[in-house]
Amino acid sequence: MSTFEQFDQELREQLPSVIEEALSAEANDKIYSIAFVTTDDYYGFYVASDHDTENNPHNIWEFFEWKQAIYPKFLYQTVVEIVESSPIDFTKKSDEKWNFGQQLMGLLNKHIQSLQSEVFEKHGYQKEDILFFMTMSDGDYMDELLVESVKLFNQSETIEKYQISLE
Repeated sequence: MSTFEQFDQELREQLPSVIEEALSAEANDKIYSIAFVTTDDYYGFYVASDHDTENNPHNIWEFFEWKQAIYPKFLYQTVVEIVESSPIDFTKKSDEKWNFGQQLMGLLNKHIQSLQSEVFEKHGYQKEDILFFMTMSDGDYMDELLVESVKLFNQSETIEKYQISLE
């Protein structure tokens, strides 16, 4: 089994519980966004979420200030194994590095789209209530991943609901 196949399988098996954990976090306010954040060299992911408050302008561009985070082992270790087995030089910007990010984004999208309604409904949400995206904590493709993943992961109604600017 290739490492991407292993990651695909782990996303299928474990992503619903990670999303449920994010949605069930103790907070007075509702979650409106869930981010998959990686490093500039794709060395694993953590999952961050942000709350919907009166003072929050739904600024996903400031995800680095979000307080809620989850560190699932499979989102770290499996991705690290993919990176370490790759011939790509992840320390510099390249077409290969961007293509790698697009592959990860595609897998995440596949499994975000396949999440069952029950994952959301048992916590008082509809799937469309949550804005999903992927980005880097810093680095070469931070903005590009954020913009492309918002468009890929979400329905236009969700993007419009939160008045997300992708510029």
